[in-house]
Amino acid sequence: MEYLIYRRSIPSQFVDIDLTLLAGKDENLELQLPAWRPGRYELANYAQKLRSLKVTDSSGQCIPLRQYTKDRWAFTSKEEGIYCIQYQFHASQMDAGGSWSDDEQLYINFINLAFQVIGREEEEITVRLELPENYKIATALPCSDPWVLKARGFQHLVDSPMIASATLRHFTYQVHGHSFHLWFQGEIHFDVEALIERFTNFSKAQIDAFGDFPADHYHFLFQLLPYSHYHGVEHQFSTVITLGPAAELANPSFMDRLMGVSSHELYHFWNVCRIRPKELLPYDFSKEAYINSGLVAEGVTTYMGDYFLWKSGYYADRNFLDVVEKWINREFEQFGWKNQSIVQSSWDLWLDGYKPGIPNRKVSIYNRGALLSLCLDLMLLEKGSSLSQVMKAMWDNFGQKGRGYELKDFQRLIANGLKDNAAAEAFFTKFVYGTDHLLPVLKDCLETAGIALDEERQDDLATDYGLILDGEAKVTSVHPESPAYQQIMIGDAIQTQEVQQSPEGDILNLSIKRYQRDMRVTLAKTGDAYFKRYQLSIQTANGLRHWKDLPNDQMDTF
Repeated sequence: MEYLIYRRSIPSQFVDIDLTLLAGKDENLELQLPAWRPGRYELANYAQKLRSLKVTDSSGQCIPLRQYTKDRWAFTSKEEGIYCIQYQFHASQMDAGGSWSDDEQLYINFINLAFQVIGREEEEITVRLELPENYKIATALPCSDPWVLKARGFQHLVDSPMIASATLRHFTYQVHGHSFHLWFQGEIHFDVEALIERFTNFSKAQIDAFGDFPADHYHFLFQLLPYSHYHGVEHQFSTVITLGPAAELANPSFMDRLMGVSSHELYHFWNVCRIRPKELLPYDFSKEAYINSGLVAEGVTTYMGDYFLWKSGYYADRNFLDVVEKWINREFEQFGWKNQSIVQSSWDLWLDGYKPGIPNRKVSIYNRGALLSLCLDLMLLEKGSSLSQVMKAMWDNFGQKGRGYELKDFQRLIANGLKDNAAAEAFFTKFVYGTDHLLPVLKDCLETAGIALDEERQDDLATDYGLILDGEAKVTSVHPESPAYQQIMIGDAIQTQEVQQSPEGDILNLSIKRYQRDMRVTLAKTGDAYFKRYQLSIQTANGLRHWKDLPNDQMDTF
């Protein structure tokens, strides 16, 4: 079968698509458009971006279409011959999982717009592109000539995004005989040679950890945007990363974001793209595929992505501690962990996993998963193993063999590394399947590495009264154990605040605006500390010191 992709009106952002295939006499052909994509476990309902869907035979006669669901159609071929499915797709979503068309480029994630022809998923697919002569194409798909792409079948096609543009920049590097390609669409505001060296280092560190990289070529496709943005999506032989503002990449602190997401997405080459939960092997894009293993899929990947930036030399010790400190403070500024385990939050990705959701309902499988991974790694290191060794075992037992894993398989390999089934069972029961407070075990684990986890005050509103505000003085969080929880709403705008001293204790008088209503609220200072900040200190010859206060030469012992 063959796709012809062209654009009759570039400013409209509609991409025109003709899918032609050979059908037999009286053959029933079912067309399923994906409802979601790998790497994001929520329904995207791509059919909402289609229009003008029709089928014609070789004479141009329209063939009746039957619609079964919101994204599944069928038709019957009366005679043997070539049939053409024609439609338009609105390519107006610029992120790492969407598609975009404008006067500068054509960027396509085929998962958004390619039909799965039921029963014919293994047929080779040709994609012919009508593009300006000066365009170049970035993709992991083989190119038989400049404008013709080949896919082994449907899954290969939809797992291989492409960017076509006249302004694409292309660079390469080698690791152990494997070729890595860096494609940049947008303005480059950094030293490319320095970036290549950093990418080479973390790529080598990850490959050495797994001992295998079953790909001759791997492609990083970057959309460097002029506005604020941050997103990455993994694929079997490539990743798309959208990041901006591009000009900020001249600053080292913003470059950390590019490095972080790139290392994260490369780790997905093994973990998720190949070490895959059994529920996702194979993918069924027509309906939800519930998983309970977000800890492994995204938590381990989040931890390991930054861990390998540290181990490969991009992060100094202080940089890695800064990352860990941010994970900790992000985790304990909300209380979803009291109400839902990471297993439940994995399952509920299909419900609201990528939105903030209602207050304190769920946990982030990325952030809490990273902290759980840190704890497991430190526990394993105490026993002469490591989380990296466990993931190597996951690769050997599941990824290399094309077998789907269950969460209990990961737990079993952790138990093997700890040489203690009971310890693994207790940890998973309390913190993976359960909602126990992670802070005590986190403190204990960090102490094994000579690191202390200390509490410190935030500003008075947060610590004394349980209120966190944004930059516009709007309430973003209210501590559920504070008196403010009975009087303050999220979204209230603080107009003025005044502390009144009294023999019974300080009183905070607030004037607030709530949905255009002016109100006054009085809060008593109870003496309890509500929202806290956490910092990491390192044991030195002169006692514990916060890592920010140490000179570089005293960080070497960590």
